Amino acid sequence: MPRPSSAPIFVHSGWRCSSTYVWHRFRAVPEVMAYYEPWHEQLAWLTPERIEHERPATSGLRHPNEGLPYLSEFADLLRPDGGVDRFEARLALDGYFLPPEQEDSGQAAYVETLIAAARRQDRTPVLACCRTLGRIGWLRRRFGGTHIVLIRDPVQQWRSFYSLRKRPRPTYFELSQYVILSEAACGEAGARRLGLTAGKGELADRIQAVRKRLKRAPARVSFAAFLAVYVLSYVAALPRADLVIDVDRLGGDPEYARTMATAIQVLTGVKLDFSDCRTPPPHAGRLPVDYRKEAVAMIEALDLSATLTAPGSVQTLYRKLVKALPGREPATPWARMLAFWREHGLKPGAVEA
Repeated sequence: MPRPSSAPIFVHSGWRCSSTYVWHRFRAVPEVMAYYEPWHEQLAWLTPERIEHERPATSGLRHPNEGLPYLSEFADLLRPDGGVDRFEARLALDGYFLPPEQEDSGQAAYVETLIAAARRQDRTPVLACCRTLGRIGWLRRRFGGTHIVLIRDPVQQWRSFYSLRKRPRPTYFELSQYVILSEAACGEAGARRLGLTAGKGELADRIQAVRKRLKRAPARVSFAAFLAVYVLSYVAALPRADLVIDVDRLGGDPEYARTMATAIQVLTGVKLDFSDCRTPPPHAGRLPVDYRKEAVAMIEALDLSATLTAPGSVQTLYRKLVKALPGREPATPWARMLAFWREHGLKPGAVEA
């Protein structure tokens, strides 16, 4: 069998979207150098001791246990005073929706460092991260490669965030949505709807500020912020993806899992085995959130109704929303738009105004 290509592979997802599982399957291939969360802010102060500590058994994230620490692939890239070479903490969430044409020489140098390190070992670089959906165009324009996007039922994804809460404190995952939405130009209307304002200072300070302000925010506010980032992220990512994997199907449909593995092999030369993938059971119990109401209101605020109902790759996102949020799906994009207008008492053309 021919060796995999040396071209980089990027796996883009949101948090709690099975990205760790997919990364783990890439990591199991000897010819691959699979970097775990290469945009995580902790890389700015990473040390050998921290690498050793960061394991599934100590994470509290319900990841499958395995022998190696998550961040072993970074061990040879550490600076003497700590931190991964060329990495800056600002890269984690600053510029989450980085325009493809915008220059960022520091970020480009960092990504090139990871790719070059893998190639020196004659291995295929894989960068799997929960912070890159919004910058997929920027990465594709500069590094080419193959771009795989993971998508999950939005309600179950957010419920996974919420299930990890230590009451009344929201999770890091929830707090990150507030930070991203408050600082994204494309999310300004959604942030205004929730009363979010952009923070100042280092990322840790901004996360602490939203924790202090929103640690007792109702569940519906947390879901609305998540839904805004979810929709904006996939609107940016889906048109630029080489392959989209529905992780809800990956663990429950063996034929689909084999098809996705074959598609990855055709695109990259890397042969993966998804036969052990299992979809987690839905989160039980009711929460005080009207998911459909919050989603419709946020999509309207962001003026994305026409985008979501247009033909093309974004239909993958629309179908995920329709399936996750109770309600009848009209037969055609035009009928769906008319139904949206009727539901909100709008006249044709009002959505785009």
